[in-house]
Amino acid sequence: MYRTKIFLKDLTSVKHFAAITAKYDKLKINLISDIYTIDAHSLIGIISLDITDPMILELPDEDPPEELMTDLAPFLYNEESQAELKAE
Repeated sequence: MYRTKIFLKDLTSVKHFAAITAKYDKLKINLISDIYTIDAHSLIGIISLDITDPMILELPDEDPPEELMTDLAPFLYNEESQAELKAE
């Protein structure tokens, strides 16, 4: 299982993220926030989560598709996104 942290900073990011995951509809992708786990293909599901904190992106495979990870790169939680959080 592959897990990484992501951060969706606003509703525009949520919409963009959902559009990307929709391209990979055959792949099981989950988002975990606190005690909730939702299907990352669901825009309404993502909106129902607390997006003020980073979430965990979970994929069943150890090796996620390279194309997917390239598409999701802007949402990966790292030092830059952490600095953005502190600035707001």
